[in-house]
Amino acid sequence: HIVKTQTMCGSMYIKAIEGEARGWESQLKYAQNLVDEWIAMQRVWMYLEPIFGSEDIMRQLPTEARRFNDVDKLWRSTMKATEEDPVFISQAEPSKQLVKKMQDANEKLDKIQKGLSDYLEMKRLYFPRF
Repeated sequence: HIVKTQTMCGSMYIKAIEGEARGWESQLKYAQNLVDEWIAMQRVWMYLEPIFGSEDIMRQLPTEARRFNDVDKLWRSTMKATEEDPVFISQAEPSKQLVKKMQDANEKLDKIQKGLSDYLEMKRLYFPRF
């Protein structure tokens, strides 16, 4: 739909609806960015959720656990809001700032993965495989 909207905006007949078309183009670009961030967040969250569901890991990695809890709250609240209002374009409303929130969450998830990787590497040094 973005390409169609951009094609319309390039037409010489757009003058009557140019403002509306530009608004849709902006909304669709925002929605595309949201989908990209959402999928990235989902992929990492699904990997880390069972790991940080363990009390043992939560105790051994308190900083990462706190970060994961923040991301988990955002993920669950976003999923709840989406379940209550499943029309995607209403979730992709720029005033909700979901793209920014998910970008921040994805940065936290990167830090969490790095911390987890460092922790596992340390464990490998103490317990080498034969």
